[in-house]
Amino acid sequence: MLTVINLYTIDKIFENAKGKLSPMTKMIYINCLMHYFRDKKSTVANAVAFELFEEDFKDYEKFKKNMQELHKAGLVTIGIKSIVFNNMWGQYIDRRQLEKVNVEEFVAGFSFREPKAFKEELLKSGSLYELCSMKYKLGKGQVQKLIDIFILEQTTAEKTYQNFSDCIKHFSNWAGKNTDQAPKEIVKSTGKILGL
Repeated sequence: MLTVINLYTIDKIFENAKGKLSPMTKMIYINCLMHYFRDKKSTVANAVAFELFEEDFKDYEKFKKNMQELHKAGLVTIGIKSIVFNNMWGQYIDRRQLEKVNVEEFVAGFSFREPKAFKEELLKSGSLYELCSMKYKLGKGQVQKLIDIFILEQTTAEKTYQNFSDCIKHFSNWAGKNTDQAPKEIVKSTGKILGL
């Protein structure tokens, strides 16, 4: 990331800060950026705001005044025992240098998967069929067709899910709004009408 966050970017961050910053505060801010971004790859996922904890500093009390100065300038947000470095660089970096993140990779500590990775689980979920039957009056065949449509639609929209729970929750809400897309089930009677 350090090849993307260059001197031009740093200059623009300080130029647009609210108020004047002392040279020591600027140096501490640059040092924190260097510390955090040094081992990070130049990806979209790594170009976001980040958080450092007070224990990440050898002697946080020594830098407290500088952090408060950065907070007043809008560059950081001081929380309880942590400092969030707001994404002030995003608008000044050359985004063409950033690699796109593969959805199978870990992003911000979580792994996100495409909808098709959950298709089999959706099709095998008995509780999903029961829910759709009770809530939306849909039969098993209708739910299966809606799952196919849902997977195609969400894949086209490049939607990703952290886990099956997120996917099934989205599907159950989506199904309620898209019941009209389910094929109509024709009920065939096997019984004979009296007199025929």
